[in-house]
Amino acid sequence: MSRVDRLHPRPTTQCFATRALPHPDLAHFVMSTHDRGDTPAAWQCTGTARLNLPAHIVARWAPGGSVVEHLDTEYCRLTLGAWSWAGIAGILATFDTEITELHPPELVHACRRLTRRWAAVADTENLGPSHE
Repeated sequence: MSRVDRLHPRPTTQCFATRALPHPDLAHFVMSTHDRGDTPAAWQCTGTARLNLPAHIVARWAPGGSVVEHLDTEYCRLTLGAWSWAGIAGILATFDTEITELHPPELVHACRRLTRRWAAVADTENLGPSHE
């Protein structure tokens, strides 16, 4: 590794052509494009699911290190990781949409466990009146 104060600029003979920006608001473009160039981050658990949302919506909210695959105008596939299968299931739940094609089986089992836990919470009489 070199220290910055020891680097010396070298002239180049190659010119780079200026190109048009892909979108007037670059921050919005980067946050909403499904092809962010991400690769799955190295996590203890990594899973995939098909979401009933367009890729540009999921890409805006998917955590860094996840990959959003455009399937069609209404669906995408999200690959992401977490320290536990329940963690992945929880992140998927934040999208509040239909989720199918979950892989691997450990992710499916984690979703079932969380469903039972949330059902138990919903059945608890100590919650008071419903606010739906």
